[in-house]
Amino acid sequence: MILVTGATSAVGKAVIKELLARKVSVRAFVRKPVDAAKLQAQGVEAFLGDMTKKVSVAQALQGIESVYLITPVAEHLLETEVLWAQESKKASIRHLVKQSEIGADPQSLSPLLQYHGKAEDAIRASGVPYTILRTLFLMQNFELMYARPIITQGMMYAPLADARMSYVDARDIGVVAAHLLGEEKYQYKEYDVTGPEAITCTQLAEIFSSLLHTPVCYATISDEEAEKALLGLYSPWTAHAVVTLLQFYRQGGGDLVTPVVDEVTGHKPCTAAAFISEHIQSFQTA
Repeated sequence: MILVTGATSAVGKAVIKELLARKVSVRAFVRKPVDAAKLQAQGVEAFLGDMTKKVSVAQALQGIESVYLITPVAEHLLETEVLWAQESKKASIRHLVKQSEIGADPQSLSPLLQYHGKAEDAIRASGVPYTILRTLFLMQNFELMYARPIITQGMMYAPLADARMSYVDARDIGVVAAHLLGEEKYQYKEYDVTGPEAITCTQLAEIFSSLLHTPVCYATISDEEAEKALLGLYSPWTAHAVVTLLQFYRQGGGDLVTPVVDEVTGHKPCTAAAFISEHIQSFQTA
């Protein structure tokens, strides 16, 4: 049986969907009973608990062979993943796949990338067979970041200047993850998963314009403006962590294209244009 944490996130949902399609038994770690009920209706065994509590982690790992570890972007990320590494070793987990971020580095100025870098080190040192899967800006974030200003103003706002970004579809990550979890040959390896092209926000706005048949323009905003907007959605720590991640992207951290999706899964990764076309109603007035 495979345990998936972060089961209600875009990638968590994609991983679970892929594993179920392969007839793999899945246990999902969730916090809310309503989420547990939805997952159980899909044929998933749901475990209600707190990822930061040792007793919850130990109980969730009982009877588990492999783990796909997604930890929410929060101040406790590092200590949580250290705990999961320690408890996975005690539970003799055969394979721990950690979802990380491209740019993860214990010395990073971004708290999020620093925490991921230190967590990667802890997992490498834990003695648990592991794989590290690093991701970039998810296409699933387009709606959260851009839908409202596109609909109301024909605008996109981000503190990314003219930096290029290889946006990636969470569903592609889910397929990659299912492959990694399914075969021992992927153990002790590390993968950076990206989309098929690195494009600027101006180019992304042009894609929106073409598909919506209406002008969409991009304007750079300051880090302070971005953080203020994020404070409406997240805690102060998380808002700051996201802004510093965007700073990393603005400095070129997202300007890379890897062949991982194609090499691991045998199919080409989703393009931004294809994703937006599929979800076009999210960017149109009702």
